[in-house]
Parts: sequence; structure tokens; C-alpha cells
Amino acid sequence: MPNNRHQIDDMDIVRPAQLLDKGLPIPGLVGRFVVEEGWCAVITEGGMFREILPPGHHPLNRYSFWRDAKAYVVDTRIQTLKVLSKDEMAIQRPYPMKINLDLSVEYRVADPRRVALEVKTPLTALFDRVMQSVRAIVVNASYEEIQTQGEGIATGTLQRLQAMQLRSILGIEVFNVLVNSISVMDVGDDSLAVRQQQKFDVIEQQQAKEYMRTRDWQLESQIAQQSKVSWEWLLMHRPEIAQQLINTHGMLAKEMIDKGLLDPAGFLNQPTSMAGSLDPSGMLASLGMPSGLLTGSGVAPQSPMNINPSRSPGQPPAPGDIHSRIRDELNMLEKLPGVKIDTKAGTDARGVPDGSYDLRIIIPRTSGGNIVLYVACFSGYPQTPPAIDVEIDNQPTPFQSAALRRWIGQYLVEIVREVKQYFG
Repeated sequence: MPNNRHQIDDMDIVRPAQLLDKGLPIPGLVGRFVVEEGWCAVITEGGMFREILPPGHHPLNRYSFWRDAKAYVVDTRIQTLKVLSKDEMAIQRPYPMKINLDLSVEYRVADPRRVALEVKTPLTALFDRVMQSVRAIVVNASYEEIQTQGEGIATGTLQRLQAMQLRSILGIEVFNVLVNSISVMDVGDDSLAVRQQQKFDVIEQQQAKEYMRTRDWQLESQIAQQSKVSWEWLLMHRPEIAQQLINTHGMLAKEMIDKGLLDPAGFLNQPTSMAGSLDPSGMLASLGMPSGLLTGSGVAPQSPMNINPSRSPGQPPAPGDIHSRIRDELNMLEKLPGVKIDTKAGTDARGVPDGSYDLRIIIPRTSGGNIVLYVACFSGYPQTPPAIDVEIDNQPTPFQSAALRRWIGQYLVEIVREVKQYFG
């Protein structure tokens, strides 16, 4: 069973009606009815409400001998309702995770007449309203609520119950809600631990690639420093650099290299990913020669190497600060109609911020309901593409993003529009 509703017994607060023995209409033979402390009795006479008897001994000659008198005994003490939920509810942030929840709800009967005569199953009705309130709070809760033992869930549930006016509807007043225990269920790929481990694996792979790239650059640098770089070697091994030198200085670059006046070793000693950001004319300045000398015009032409060849036209420049990039992303996303965004900075296994971000983007559907887009931006973002997951009405839904397949550092708003157009 996902919860303990089947264990609720309404007789814990109200007993079935009992017919009162009024005795005989003779002095000394009149019947009496005893109400214990902490209880009260709702009396009906001839099928109609007559009065509520407090604790004590009550003679029954006040009621007509020609009409039946019945008593509904109601418990007016403060009691605790246990609410257990297993594998039934789930938090959504940062990832969907099912939870087990154990609640205690402190309540008391405030209107015995309503409980006894107007509500068929008062305690079961209270249980249903508690579950309704908890679900509304849990769906918007985050993993931090689990770490704080559900204090926010308890407070939010109590506020919703008090706003339901249970005193006038069920005749019951709720005083407090306590979370006895709360735990996360292991739900496979949706568990936070698995998601975080996948995130760490991706980061480790990126770090390994960066290490290999740096090591290759160091080897190339040592080779370039220990050998003379000729124009023929440059054409064979680094044709992109040779082409950039020709575009900038014409065929005079070959003559300068052959005569030793232009040394491309400084150019080659940079990582391949940075080669497009350097200007070869700067190498002439180190020789004390004006770069315009090679062009014959006195002014160096605009170097095409100032443009990153790996970036397509219209691609936004890759910022060095992921925090500034995320701020720009949020500014764009907040302008979309109806879109809501939750942001959380990522941490490593020791809880130290790792420069990554997790975003939860809620997109309203035209046909009703919401699309929830989960985005994980790693420390290398936007050079490194993000990871995304899509949910439709709380159900994980596969989605292949065209923007991610041709990722060149676009903004997340393009993926959001793509998801919105695909799912409506």
C-alpha cells in the first residue's frame, strides 16, 4: 500500500449511536447516563438533535418516554493522526526523486455535533485533506528539504490545512504537523546520487581531454624549440598556420622564415585551440621591425586570425566567466512568456562549488499542463554543451535536440524554444 489510509478507524473519535434506557417514570427508577472525562455525548431525541452532554452523570427523565433518545459519544481530547506515505510522492528539484514520508498531525474535535451527525467519516476525511496538502507542498520542494528533515514541508502542510477551514467543514481543528521521518527512494537513473555521479564522470572525462591536449601541446612545443621550422615543414604539418601567414603577409612570409627573420616557433608553442587568436605580425615586433613593412603600405591589414576559425558566423563569443554567461542566460529566459526558472550552483563530492549550474525551467503548454526542462551546465560551459532532460506532466520524455547536435555555444533560449515548438 502506498499509504495507511486503510488503517484509519473513525470510531477513534466518535462511537456508533446507542439507545438510552430511560428507566420508568417512577421516582428512583429513572435511568442515568454517564459521560467520561475527555468525552462528550451528542443526544438526539426522536431522530433530531437535542443537546450535547458534558462529562458527568445525567438523569434521563428530561427526555420524553414516548420518543427514542440516542447518544453519540465523541472523544474531545487532543489526538495524533499518523500519516504514512511510501513511494507515492516525489520532489522535482534538482531531479525527480520519490520519497518516503512519516507525518504526525495533532488535532482535536472542535464541533462534536458536526462530527457525530453531519460528517460520515470525519477521521478519513481529515486524512484525505492532509494527503492533499502534503502533495501540493512536496511537488514544489527541493532536495534541501530532505536535508533539513522536512521542516518546510511540515510548515507548509499546516498552513494549507488551517486555510481549509476544517473546523466549520469537518468539525475538527488541527494544531500542528510534525515530520517524524523523510527519506529518498532509490529510483535508478532518476536518483540524485546517480545524477551527480554521471555529472562527475563527465567532468573527469573533460579534465582527461584537457590533460591530453596540454601534453600534446607540450610535446609539439619541445619539438618546435629543438628544430628549425622551415616553410616546407609548416606547409606539411601545420597548413592552417601557413595559410594564415600568407593571408596576412603574402609570400614574403616564406622569405622571412627562410632567412630566420620570422620565427613561427612562438606561434607553434601555443595550444592548437588558441592558434586562431594570435596575430603573426606580433612576432615581427619582437624583432624590432614594423609589421607594416611586409605589406608595403605601412599599415598592417586586418588579420583574419583575429577571428576564431572554429566559430561559425553569428555564434556568440565564448565568455571566460560561466557566472556571467548564466546571468545572460537567465535574462533571456525570463523574457519568455510564462516561463519559470529555478537555478542552483553545483558542488563536487566534498560540497565545494565546482563552477557548474543546474537549471529547472518550467514551460507552459498551449494544450494545458507544463513542460519541465532540466539543464546541467558544466564548468566548461558554453564551450561544453549542456545535458538536458525533459518531463511532460511529471513523466520523463525522450527528446533529441537539434541545437545540441550542432552545438557551437548557443544560448539555452534556443533549446527552450525548440522544446516548446516540439511538445506544444
